[in-house]
Amino acid sequence: MHHGPGLVVVTSLLAAGLVAAYSHGLGLAYPQLRSHLTRVAPESRARLLCFVAGLPWMLALETLLLTFLPSFITIPNLIEDHCLPHSHHPHLCLRHGLWAPSWQAWTLLAALGLAGGALCLRWLHRILAGQRQIRTLLRFGKTTENFHLLPSPRILAFSAGLLRPCTVMSSGALSSLEERDLKVVLIHEAAHAQRRDALRLVLGEALLMAVPDRLRRMLIEDLALACEESCDRAALPHAGGPERMAEILMRVQRLGMVSPKGLPGVTGSQLSLRVRALLEESYPPSRTWIWATPLLLLLATPVHHSAETLLHILIP
Repeated sequence: MHHGPGLVVVTSLLAAGLVAAYSHGLGLAYPQLRSHLTRVAPESRARLLCFVAGLPWMLALETLLLTFLPSFITIPNLIEDHCLPHSHHPHLCLRHGLWAPSWQAWTLLAALGLAGGALCLRWLHRILAGQRQIRTLLRFGKTTENFHLLPSPRILAFSAGLLRPCTVMSSGALSSLEERDLKVVLIHEAAHAQRRDALRLVLGEALLMAVPDRLRRMLIEDLALACEESCDRAALPHAGGPERMAEILMRVQRLGMVSPKGLPGVTGSQLSLRVRALLEESYPPSRTWIWATPLLLLLATPVHHSAETLLHILIP
């Protein structure tokens, strides 16, 4: 007899519980991991931080796949039906389904759904409000050959947009910066647009919703810093050396350059860290790691039975 609805409910509960557990584990582990990441070149560090942000979701998916693997391979009769030897607890089985008391499962699923939905709505409202502010600001400007010119006495230079980002420069920045410095700033912001750093930061925030707030802000700030350092390095050949690049950054800071509200990842200039990264020794070359993910298949049976035992405890 099939019990599809029960299987869907419990699978959703397992997925939510796994994401929450792995996110909490990431929050505990990241302060120790952070010191190692600072020694990685910013381009690779940004990719690694995106990987770290998505790690709780990837681990949750892999755990679910391992949980259902023993029952999945019984469908074409590759092995003996794994449910036959043990009938004393609930089963996670794609062949026979799952029996579970509906009121307990649905109540827990509704609570988790409301909590997750509230976080998603808050994130979505903030992102949409920020993008709406940016679009309103851009309506007052005009497009030139290399950037979008914004008539404003304020010193502004930023990359706007998520899917199709563009470089924005204010008339105040054009009149305040020397031509050589202006070229470096434009290349820096164009690098942000080419890398789609705004989208990277927005997705990073979405993936880290279940991570404790303080550590989530820390990781996002680190990702924003890696993006800034990467774009500093992209503009470095046009600046005339690290010392000159650091001088331009400090000059721009003294002019009072600001970023408009609503830009993803705007957590502060972090100028001292950027200057230090420019003036210190080069980063060591990135290592290539070979992941032995097929070995995870050996964990399928213990993970499957652990999940069923947990269900037996939670939903007797």
